[in-house]
Amino acid sequence: MSGVSATNGMRQNKIIGLILLVVPSFFLIFFSYLLLFTEWDILTIKTTLIIIVGILMSVLIWMGYTMVTAPREK
Repeated sequence: MSGVSATNGMRQNKIIGLILLVVPSFFLIFFSYLLLFTEWDILTIKTTLIIIVGILMSVLIWMGYTMVTAPREK
C-alpha cells in the first residue's frame, strides 16, 4: 500500500509543478501584452504597484501587530 500512495504523491507533485510552469508563463505573456500593446499600460503599472505595495505593507502591519500583541517575556 505504501508504494501506491508514494506514486500518487509523486503524480500530484508533477501536476502541481506543471501548473506552476504553465500559469506564470501565461500570466507573463498576458502582462507583457497589456504593457506593450494596449492603451492600458499606465493602468497596468498603477495596479501592479498598488498590489505590490499593499502586500508589503500588509506584511509590515502583521509584523507590528504580532510584536504589539505578543505576551511579555518573563
